[in-house]
Amino acid sequence: MLVPPPAMRQLFRSLLLFPLLAGLAACSEKAGPTPETPAPVVGAALYRVTFEATWSAGTHADFPAGAHFSAIIGASHRADGFLFRPGQLASLGIKDMAERGNNTRLRAEINALQSSGAAFRLLEGRGFDSPGTVADTIRLDAAHPRLSLVTMIAPSPDWFVALEDENLLGPDGQWLAERRVPARAYDAGTDSGATFTAADQAMRPAEVIAPLLLPPAAATAPNSPALGTWHLERIR
Repeated sequence: MLVPPPAMRQLFRSLLLFPLLAGLAACSEKAGPTPETPAPVVGAALYRVTFEATWSAGTHADFPAGAHFSAIIGASHRADGFLFRPGQLASLGIKDMAERGNNTRLRAEINALQSSGAAFRLLEGRGFDSPGTVADTIRLDAAHPRLSLVTMIAPSPDWFVALEDENLLGPDGQWLAERRVPARAYDAGTDSGATFTAADQAMRPAEVIAPLLLPPAAATAPNSPALGTWHLERIR
């Protein structure tokens, strides 16, 4: 029997070990973590915001003479850049907007949110009669995909309508093409007047912001209808 020289024995060992090592490497690759697909990166988006006010004598009882909404104001923002929260006290800016339709302090509060990076762009429109429609545009980006807007219900003690913290970036990481949202009504908790034309009656102490249910024009309706609709449409 011939005994292979040392070099041949080493070659045979290498050839035998190669499939084993290859198999181990393949198993190692299969056992490793699956790399995550990165979230799509989106640029800024421009939206047309339309408030279609339907508040009228035909939709709500006690519809006041001269019914209108104050100049709409709001911002695109991050999750921590909200203008108000139901269940919390109103800021001075929300108080002035809801009681008098004055946006000076609220504009300053939004400017402060912009300086901190929590808000991106300001939207400030004009007042208009109800029923009626008003439209404006605002820009959002991926870091500030939410939109909040407010306007005073006028005349009223401290009541306002809002678009509250609406996220326009979809779960797929892409901008929504369009959305329609009922206009929610709130009581700012800063005036205790119970009717649209009640004299100023400061609430002491102030109460938290709470949903406002106005009586419907048809007594058989279980709840008051929304005072209008926010129509959000991406245009760029």
